Amino acid sequence: MPIVPDQMDSEADRDRRHEIERLTDEVEQLQTSLEAADEEATQLAEDRNRLAGRLATQSRDLQVADAACSRRDPPGETEKELRIALEEMQVLAEELEVANNSLQEANRVLDQNVAERTRELQQKNDALAESESRFRTLVEGMPQLVWRAAEDGAWTWASPQWQRYTGLDPHRSSGMGWLAALHPDDRATAREAWIRASPGTTLAFNARIHHQAEGRYRHFHVRAAPVVTGDGRVAEWLGTSTDVDDLLRLQERQGMLVAELQHRVRNILTVVRSVFGRTMEAGGSAEDLADHFRGRLDSLARTQVIVTQSAAGTVDLENLVRDELLSVGAMDGPSLMIDGPPVALTGKTAESIGLAVHELTTNALKYGALRAKEGRLQIHWTINMDDSGTCRLDLTWIEQGVPAVTLNPARKGFGSELILNALPYQLGAETRLEFRGGGVRCSISVPLSEGARFAVPARKDR
Repeated sequence: MPIVPDQMDSEADRDRRHEIERLTDEVEQLQTSLEAADEEATQLAEDRNRLAGRLATQSRDLQVADAACSRRDPPGETEKELRIALEEMQVLAEELEVANNSLQEANRVLDQNVAERTRELQQKNDALAESESRFRTLVEGMPQLVWRAAEDGAWTWASPQWQRYTGLDPHRSSGMGWLAALHPDDRATAREAWIRASPGTTLAFNARIHHQAEGRYRHFHVRAAPVVTGDGRVAEWLGTSTDVDDLLRLQERQGMLVAELQHRVRNILTVVRSVFGRTMEAGGSAEDLADHFRGRLDSLARTQVIVTQSAAGTVDLENLVRDELLSVGAMDGPSLMIDGPPVALTGKTAESIGLAVHELTTNALKYGALRAKEGRLQIHWTINMDDSGTCRLDLTWIEQGVPAVTLNPARKGFGSELILNALPYQLGAETRLEFRGGGVRCSISVPLSEGARFAVPARKDR
């Protein structure tokens, strides 16, 4: 039967990858801007140095001119040269000031851009860290075992759940080390699945993974999807391993229950046909036949209700007896005693015992202890082990205080046939049914089949 486990949605990981790529572009743009600004600052510094050099040259020329002025006679020519040199120096000083101002403005803009970009980058890093934290919390909170692998199946990362589950630390699980946690018979299946994996497919296979805490292998469904880049290349595989062991056991249990249900329905139909046939053979009016048949069907129905209420498909004997008595209004009191250890009968045994109790109850209600004013009814059972080691249920039904009882009925009804003939044939029971003075006495000894639940008694001679 195909299994569809929970799958990890890789959309969160793709968003993280896109965010990382976008931040990488931002960093590259910021680096380009910084390099351009640095080049501009370098150019401005070179211009400033060039102007400073020209200013120094003019200063030296001025000094030379001043020295020449002190040696020359015609001062007019020297003063003219000096004035020209001063004017050039003034122009150079103004250009130098402009260059310095430009450099300062460029530095200010650069600092502002760097600060703004730094804030944006910090915000993006904070958002990425928050996203990473959310992703890690999501992954670590998943019931699945999450992992990442290269294209050849070599693991690059495994979630903490994997380490806790298998006992393999990240170093031992990396590469192909994760195969050590798989059942030896399933490792070839895993390798073949990775060989067949391609970008356009989803990797999926079933394998048994060792559970360190339980010391046994549990069934898992392994599934992974490729992370494909823009150029069609598989960057990595993201996968989960989902525990489906309980699901498989439930499916097996369901199959067994369906088969058991089909078998039980066939048995019930057989019992119903038998009950109907024996009821009709007993004769009587149509109304009496309908009442008897309806009562016996109700008894079977009550037994089936108790069977379905138990996960093991068993019936508690005490509940079976009490439900039958309650159906006719009989409850615990001075005139009714019910006593015995806990016993859970299989469905087949419960159906036959339930019908027998129904017939005894119906007879007691019409003719015996449940009708007589002074009547008393005692129902008791024990579990005993015979010489062969077989555990048997020994049940007795004793009526007392019934004023008139036919000691030897001329005709045996359905109840007598059921107890004396059907139970020995169907269950291998040993039965006795006596009509004594004061009431009916019935004893039923049934071997308890496999599936019944009870406290195992000590061996006792019967």
